[in-house]
Order: sequence, then C-alpha cells, then structure tokens
Amino acid sequence: MLTHALVFLTGVGLAAAVFHSASTPDERAGGDPLASGDSAGEHSGIPGSGHTTGRPGQRERRDGDGRASGRNGESAADRMAGIVRMGDPLARQAALLEMLNKLGPGDFEAVAESWRSLDHFGQSGGEFEMILRSWARVDPLAALDYTANRQKDRGAASVVLSAWAARDAAGAETWALANHSGDGPNPYLTAVIRGVAAYDIAHAMRLTESMPANDERRNAVREISRALFVQGMDVAANYPNSITDPKLRAEFVDQIGNRMAEKDPVQAGTWLAAMNNADDQNRAARRVGEALASRDPQAAADWMRKLQPAAQAEAARGIIPKMSSQDIAGTAQWVNTLSGIPNYDRVVEEFVWSCDYRAPEQSAAWIRGVADPERQARLYHQMLGEWAKRDAAAVKSWVASNQVPESVFKRFGR
Repeated sequence: MLTHALVFLTGVGLAAAVFHSASTPDERAGGDPLASGDSAGEHSGIPGSGHTTGRPGQRERRDGDGRASGRNGESAADRMAGIVRMGDPLARQAALLEMLNKLGPGDFEAVAESWRSLDHFGQSGGEFEMILRSWARVDPLAALDYTANRQKDRGAASVVLSAWAARDAAGAETWALANHSGDGPNPYLTAVIRGVAAYDIAHAMRLTESMPANDERRNAVREISRALFVQGMDVAANYPNSITDPKLRAEFVDQIGNRMAEKDPVQAGTWLAAMNNADDQNRAARRVGEALASRDPQAAADWMRKLQPAAQAEAARGIIPKMSSQDIAGTAQWVNTLSGIPNYDRVVEEFVWSCDYRAPEQSAAWIRGVADPERQARLYHQMLGEWAKRDAAAVKSWVASNQVPESVFKRFGR
C-alpha cells in the first residue's frame, strides 16, 4: 500500500400570536403569564389531569352551537369560508384570530371541517394549526379525537398536545402515556415536551430523561434546546454542564452546537474547544468546522488542532468541502498532515468525495490511503461507480493503470 505521502504525490410566530390574542385580560395587562387558571384538564375525565402546573389561565367560553362567531345568524363554518376567501394574509389571519377567540367548544369541529373542505391561497397550513391550538385551549380531548378520527395526522395531534401541555402539563402527559401502545418511541411525549419547554425547562428535562435514547428523545432535546436559546445563547451554552448522563449531554451538545454555529461560528468554535470531553466535542465538531470554514478555511484548520484528538477527524470532515472547493491540491496536502489521528479513514473518505467530480483521477488515487480493507474496497466501488456513469472508458483506463482490489478490477477493469 502506498504511504499517504506517496498518494499525495500521485494525485416562528403564528403559535405565539394565537397565545397572545387568546390570553386573558389580566395577561394582556401585564399579569404573570404563568399564573394558575382554570385548566382544560380539570374537565377532561383523565385521572390526574386536574392538576395545574402554572400555565396560562384559560378564559371561560360558552358552549357553541355553530353560530358563536357569526353576524346576522351566520354560522361559524360560513364565517370560516368568508375568512378563507380573504386575499391579504395578514387580514385573513387577524380575522381568523378574532373568530377563534369567540368560538365555544362546540364550534371548533365545524370550523375545522370547513377549513379542510375549502381551497386556500398559498401556504396556509399555519392557519389550520391556529384552529387546532385554539381548540386545544378549550377542549383538548375533543381536538385530539378529531385529529384521530378525521385528520389522521400525527403532526396535527402533536400540535394539540403541545398546546394542551403549555396549559396543563399533567393532563397532557397523562394522556400521552395512556394513549401510546407498544415498546417503541412515544411521539406524544415529545409533543408534550415541546409545549412544556417554553414554560418549565426543568420539567421538560425530567420527561426527556425518562425516554430511552432514540429519535423521539433527540426531537425532545431539540425542542428544549430551542427554548434555551430563547433565554439567551449563554444560557444554552452552559446548559450541558448540568447534565450528568454522558449520552444525553452529548445529544445536547450536538443540538446546541448546530444552532450556535448558525448564529455565531466563532463563538461556537471557542465553546467547543473549551470542552474537555472528546465525545461531547465529537458530536458538534463537524457542523462547527463547516461553519468556520465557510468564513476562513485556514482559520478553521488551525481551530481543529485545539480539539481533543478523537474529535479532530469530524472537524476536518466539516472543513474539507469548503477548503477543497478553493484548492484541491492544498487540501490534499493538509489532509496528508492529519495522518495518524483517530478515524483518519473518514477524513480521507471526505476528501475523496470532495473532489470526485472535479478531479476524479486524484480522488480515486486517494482511496489507497484508506487503511481498512473493507472500507477501502467499498469506497472504490462507490466512487468509481459514480465516475463510470459519467465516463466508463476513463474508469476502465484508470483501473488498468492502478493497483486496486480484485473485486474492483473485476467490476471496472474488464
């Protein structure tokens, strides 16, 4: 196998609006938005759902007969039809909010059915979410029954649950646990966490800690991370220090690092480099490296050396695409200097893919730098297979002139 040196030489807003417009007079006057009030869960019939958790109070609304929001006997469904026909999105949403605040619990199904049966201007899915959120404030169980029987959309149920959880975390949590069957991830609990996180991160975190490591827990971590950033970047940056579970802490570092890299790559780089745990660094290193390289590839390369050795390969993978887009030969030289770091094969593979279209001969030559024979053969088949789609004759000629695994020669060299 050639040495690496020789290889180198050869080659957010509508939900908030609903909450504000539907808040109680005391809340609009500046009262405590977390003050206790009548909870939807108190009338839900679910054991334990009557315990309030300091969410915004619920304004009392009368039972509806389908005409609560109308003028001159106009039904709520007819009023919905008139609102949908309004061409100005801002006016349409303002009218929808006004109507929703006047509906009784019995009016919402007719309004939802009317909305679903009508044609709409542009992207109007957020308006249906407004209907569901408003419904969840007065009768979450009816709203959930509707999404199960009519909408048949887990996303719609999640909207209702998150809105319910923001007002009555105990009731929403009880429902989420009681209505999930099987041993798989519970998406309902993630929806509850989304609603709770805006008001009580500690409670949202306790729920997240109760979840096994899976996609739903990662979604929950993302929701809590968003809530942390609302409180400030410094709050989010310091939060992983409070987590003792190493796997869960790493998930938070991943989410927080990604979001911080979007906002301030330099701060994200400083934050990540200051960590002593290589596993934590490894989760966000690639995304932060990519963000830094988009500004200055050489500065990103210098930053990478400040990380723990076990995290450097992921950081390099984030840096390579941008660096290679500017200078293939210079990137090859830099990649060669990284030989010996943990997971170096992944670095080589990233470089191979970074220039496989622009310099396929050099890209293919670098595959010999992959130390793992199985990984090397797989990369040959993948890279040469893509190249062959563009120029099969060139691939055949290259394979005939270079030492490759037998399986690669049989496929491409004959």
